[in-house]
Amino acid sequence: INRHGERFMLGLHPDAELAPRDIVARAIHQEVAAGRGAFLDCREAIGSSFKDRFPTVFAACRDAGIDPTTQPIPVTPAEHYHMGGVLTDANGRTSLDGLWAAGEVASTGAHGANRLASNSLLEAVVFAARIAEDIQGLMPTPRSAYWNEMDSEPGLPSQRNVEERDAITVLRQTLSQNVGVERDRDSLRQALRDIQDADARCSRVSIRNMMISARIIAASALKRTESRGGHFRSDYPDADPAQAKRSYITLPEANAIAEAAADTVAGI
Repeated sequence: INRHGERFMLGLHPDAELAPRDIVARAIHQEVAAGRGAFLDCREAIGSSFKDRFPTVFAACRDAGIDPTTQPIPVTPAEHYHMGGVLTDANGRTSLDGLWAAGEVASTGAHGANRLASNSLLEAVVFAARIAEDIQGLMPTPRSAYWNEMDSEPGLPSQRNVEERDAITVLRQTLSQNVGVERDRDSLRQALRDIQDADARCSRVSIRNMMISARIIAASALKRTESRGGHFRSDYPDADPAQAKRSYITLPEANAIAEAAADTVAGI
């Protein structure tokens, strides 16, 4: 429902809240953008048994000051911008030695374009088992520190740390606003420019890897001039039969798309 108590999904799809995830996500996004908000109303369906049936969700709601037995729960699409994934073989191996991928982060061909939530659970079960067998007996690689990596004064927030945290904030905002549920050419170009500016403020590998992932996601969305599954372009709202196939992108190609987009935003 929205803040007026209207079940807005009823007029959008015959299955209402049980419609495909991309349709529900866009409807929620549009209600929130219009200022009406979107809420999950569990008062009648679950009511007083909420604490026993869904203790984790109940605790999270109470921590946020919400009583789900008497109040609707505000909802919003989250991290909707990552579709596709890292190309792997049948054993989950990627093109980088020592790196395997399974589930939503992977692109195995076993899932479709609307791969949200539980769609990839079965894939994760199958490929996780194959990966475990494939890496059996290999020595694990040590993990480097995160925030203290390359710090001259471990434990103290350096100026670089502050700048990189600010850059991550910018990255999250531009992905949510410009590479989220609804996309178009101008918003994707703006996101690529924002990512370029944020990346220029970062030096640590761990942080720059975030920027690279975001750049690939936004560049891929800009390259695909159609709407398919969870990827929705408001300037290309229909599916293009010619693009009804798996597509691939490399980092050099994504960098070239990003450079051209950033230059366009800058008016160069």
